[in-house]
Amino acid sequence: MTNYFFRFSLSFLVLACQGNTVPQFRVHPIDSKVRLSQDIFYEKILPTMAGKKLMLATNPSGIGTNPKKIISSLEKHKITLEHLIGLEHGFLGLEEEFSQTPVTMDSTFNRPLYHIYRIKDSELRDLVKEVDFVLFDVQDVGMRCYTYLSVLKRLMDALKNTKTKLIVLDHIHVAMHLPPMGEKMSPKHLNFAGEFPSLLITGMTTGEAALFYNKEYLKETVDLDVIPVEGYKRGMYFEDTGIPWTTPSPNLPMVDSARNYLSLVLLEGVNISVGRGTQAPFVYFGAPWMTNPEELASKLSAIGNKSYYFSTVYFKPTFGPHKGKICSGLRMNLVRPDYDPMLLAYELIRLMKETYPNDFKWSKGSTNHWVDQLWGNDHFRSAINDGKTYVEFHNTYLSDEEKERKRIEPYLIY
Repeated sequence: MTNYFFRFSLSFLVLACQGNTVPQFRVHPIDSKVRLSQDIFYEKILPTMAGKKLMLATNPSGIGTNPKKIISSLEKHKITLEHLIGLEHGFLGLEEEFSQTPVTMDSTFNRPLYHIYRIKDSELRDLVKEVDFVLFDVQDVGMRCYTYLSVLKRLMDALKNTKTKLIVLDHIHVAMHLPPMGEKMSPKHLNFAGEFPSLLITGMTTGEAALFYNKEYLKETVDLDVIPVEGYKRGMYFEDTGIPWTTPSPNLPMVDSARNYLSLVLLEGVNISVGRGTQAPFVYFGAPWMTNPEELASKLSAIGNKSYYFSTVYFKPTFGPHKGKICSGLRMNLVRPDYDPMLLAYELIRLMKETYPNDFKWSKGSTNHWVDQLWGNDHFRSAINDGKTYVEFHNTYLSDEEKERKRIEPYLIY
């Protein structure tokens, strides 16, 4: 009996130890060594704003995740919330479409919500002059086409040479390990999703982008205060930080969606659904005409160094292209985060065009192709149409990426 008990106990201990070696996908927030900028703001910055007037640009990916705390904190320090700035997806981050009116009344704060993409520059400048502080706090993904950087730029342009201080609460995003990638926006293709003067992948956080823009374009004429995240070292992946993912917009509900977005966003320039209006946006993509997705998946398996793989899927989007139709397509399964999103985007669209030559089309607006407005010019589309390899295409702007890397280096915080 004693020997049996000993063997049982030893087996239990071995199994328990083995259980502790189970791979950990991400750091638990309790174990995080990173301190969020909003925590620093509430503790150190907010008390210095006592008795002042405030304009707030946020959503649930920032301090907007807890409106009750905002209201009680502002009341405690006798800070008046004058205006709210409405970003693309609204204050609660739930809207699929842009607001059709310049200003609405927010029911949470009972304050006017100004939709920055609808109001005139002169009106925005008048609004910022009415307050002492503008607070900007939203989660970015490190891409120019994600419109929150356009909002930041418009606010900074309005704040130039005013007495109003801009406070930017910085965030760590999913592209922190990537340098600047892609090309700049040409004037011909300028649009709301491309106003910030960076490459497609910026290589910067929101706070770093604010420092960069203030110095390089506004000659430091904005009274700017960036509150960094503490305890973060550049190169750490988002999952290693212990920072909880807070959804910045309806179609980036998960970290995987945000990581996939870095490449799959360019699929919005062709006639397929990227899963908007499904349970897996920027994970699913396809179309009713994609009748043999296994063939495309097989071709894609040769690239990416096993950082991802694609499996077949059926879905019915409730928003965007092919709304209400059954689509066959692929699901992007991320294995490692260190993949090249520009390579994947190029090869994915090139192979899609090759596999479905009679059905594939470049989507076009009234003047420009959508992919041109995302990429910044027509070079991406033209290179694929001309049958160039990705290496041939990348070599045409490789030197610009090197120059941009050196240009932004002085403004990097982490």
